[in-house]
Amino acid sequence: MDDINKNHSDKTDNNQQNSRVLLVIAALSFIVPLLLIYSYDYSEKNINFFGWQLKKLSSDSEEFVPKKNKVKIKIVKPNEITEDSVEIIEIKKDTLLNNEQQSFGEPIIDTTEFERSHADPSEKQRILIMGDSECGGLYRQLNDYCFQNGHNLVASVVWNSATILNFAYSDTIASIINKFQPTYIFIVVGLNELYARDLDKRRAAAELLASKLKGIRYSWIGPANFTRDFGINKVFSEAAEHGAFFLSRDLNLPKGKDNRHPNSEGYRMWMDSIANWIQTTARYPLLMNTPGGRNQPCKSKVINLNAAKYRGY
Repeated sequence: MDDINKNHSDKTDNNQQNSRVLLVIAALSFIVPLLLIYSYDYSEKNINFFGWQLKKLSSDSEEFVPKKNKVKIKIVKPNEITEDSVEIIEIKKDTLLNNEQQSFGEPIIDTTEFERSHADPSEKQRILIMGDSECGGLYRQLNDYCFQNGHNLVASVVWNSATILNFAYSDTIASIINKFQPTYIFIVVGLNELYARDLDKRRAAAELLASKLKGIRYSWIGPANFTRDFGINKVFSEAAEHGAFFLSRDLNLPKGKDNRHPNSEGYRMWMDSIANWIQTTARYPLLMNTPGGRNQPCKSKVINLNAAKYRGY
């Protein structure tokens, strides 16, 4: 009887071990393919089987199309929030560009001579400023310069947490430009890309954005770095028209509590440096005399977006 019980117990143990082995095999057969697919989706290589290519359908591919073609954008006039501050802007999928060029390392800015615009710098402009969260502090300082020099700051687009991908691959910006008809544009982007190493991807986006601005005078303002970047400033400087990029990286600006963004004094110093560059060096000069007074009332539209909730493409 003891032998029978022992044999039965051994069989039970063996069955339990076999069941655990089967469970492990089943789990691995599910997890391993998922990991392989995930890794392939983010790799730069393609897999081909007898002339057939395994396609990647990540959100950044050309096959990805948003389900919605409209987005609610809050357009807020300072100190005046009404139902009219919400507008619907049509969003369409842009054609993504491919660019295999890579650029890494310390940014090197081309300082060779170029021909500055012959447009009258004293001419009053309709100015649009757009950018990431740093634009949220800079547009207030720009407003003071516009007030001093007779320019009209028609709109400020603050796209929090945004990168060059949001600005390049979305039709939102094109819709805003068409709506406000600016004659001069400020671009402030890059703070969220200081650690970016996929510079070929960022370069393609930057070149696409620059192509959309053809025919419009603009100044591309690089990020006020809180740490060393891995080449994003170089990418932007090469994508912008020669002489239209302002390198902010090396400015010694006092920072706010987060140690990432300039504080109010830092934004003032930053704008003063930009204004001096625009009047003396920039490809597209603009009358930017130092304001006699600060903190002037801002009459422009302020468009607030958040890339965490709406990425635009």
